[in-house]
Amino acid sequence: MMAVSLLFVGTADAQVYATSSSNYNPGPLADGVSPIASVRPARTNPNNVVGPVDPSTNDSNIGEGSGTVQFVSLGYGGSIELQFTTPICNIAGPDFKVWETSYGNSSNCVAWPERAAIYARQDACQPWILLTPYDGQCLDFEVDLGFLSWASEIRIEDRTDETTPVFQSSNQDAFDVDGIEGYVGCAMPMVNAADKYSPNAVAFIAQGSRNNGSAVLASRSIQSKMLGAPQASDVATSAANNNFLALGYAGTTTLSFPYTIINVAGADVQIYETTFGDNASRSCANYPEKARFEGSIDGVTFFDLEAEVTADDAGAVLCRDGKLNIPAAYGGINFIKITDVTVLGTVPGASDGYDVDGILGLNQCAASTNSGRNAESFTEVIGEGEYGVSVYPNPADKLVSIEINATNSTDNYTVTVIDVMGRVVANEVILNSASSSMIQNMDISALPSGLYLVSVKNNDNIEVSRFVKK
Repeated sequence: MMAVSLLFVGTADAQVYATSSSNYNPGPLADGVSPIASVRPARTNPNNVVGPVDPSTNDSNIGEGSGTVQFVSLGYGGSIELQFTTPICNIAGPDFKVWETSYGNSSNCVAWPERAAIYARQDACQPWILLTPYDGQCLDFEVDLGFLSWASEIRIEDRTDETTPVFQSSNQDAFDVDGIEGYVGCAMPMVNAADKYSPNAVAFIAQGSRNNGSAVLASRSIQSKMLGAPQASDVATSAANNNFLALGYAGTTTLSFPYTIINVAGADVQIYETTFGDNASRSCANYPEKARFEGSIDGVTFFDLEAEVTADDAGAVLCRDGKLNIPAAYGGINFIKITDVTVLGTVPGASDGYDVDGILGLNQCAASTNSGRNAESFTEVIGEGEYGVSVYPNPADKLVSIEINATNSTDNYTVTVIDVMGRVVANEVILNSASSSMIQNMDISALPSGLYLVSVKNNDNIEVSRFVKK
């Protein structure tokens, strides 16, 4: 998929590379005990994965003097996150390549099966989206961004099997990240924070006419009125202030989003339609302006969205305001098509069909959802170090340990585990022992495999970390 509204470079030398790294959490060597830093310290510099990749140096069998190591070793179960000032753009075919270093074994996955799983997202408000099989891929490999239109953050998690005999015999350090090469860069969307999850461009429009056959008024035909955060002013605003675009009967428009709207449990988007003087007691039967809603990843192939409360037998039709779900088969959308289906003769007066005020994505941390997500827990800065929270092992299978370093606080700590849908799956209290560190072991054996957030709260302060359940 190509996000044409964002694409800004496309030449042969348009590659983009990571500009910074964060949350480097190395696992141990194959013996499960030895830290990489104490045995191979040259392989633990996260800056080695920033900037252009030089695979010709790392994959040759040249030994590992400090001047030649240009990668970082993840260790077994370790991870690192990379940030891109110029985002990686979703184009036709693979979108970026993960370069791994295996001296003399760069093309032999059978003999040297170092593996990693790759996640991506556009900002910290989104959950990490798994782009590879959970068990990962081996050595160097290419990755497609899937339904994401672009990505500015990539997470790499080691999935190497430490019990492999060749790794045990030489006490190896698992997946070695040389770097990531994005094939084409995207321009970062320049939108206000309040508009990030609302449409920012009109990809197509074919306006219909009024119910008397005349053209829709010019004041109700301004395309920008559908873009950005909705004004939601149809109750209090006079008819002279038209903060919407009227589609006209049988009119249609396709709107694109600057940030991908991620599919979560419950409603994914809220639609705002303008009907002056509208209120909850005014039923659809009294003023049945209706539209059909379809979603798309690439702006070419569309599928019906699912209205929470349908206007008729068609599950993708709303009457005036309403909420829509992205079907379970799709991870997210970048476009919404709106088509007026108001029936002539059903709306009184000189009506002009469905009036689009705006759309708001509900699954991001800037807005609430129906899934029970506590938005505040997702807006906290992850890993800002207030308590020095450590979560290990990572990935974990049956037990995960949450360690909190000492602080000046004497209050207890509330630990909350949240899945990527925003649902609280565990909640425990760590009693403050006033010792140098406090450790809580949590049984996660019953949790499904996937990514989880761990929120540690004390008084009004919150620190959030992550772990992966195998």
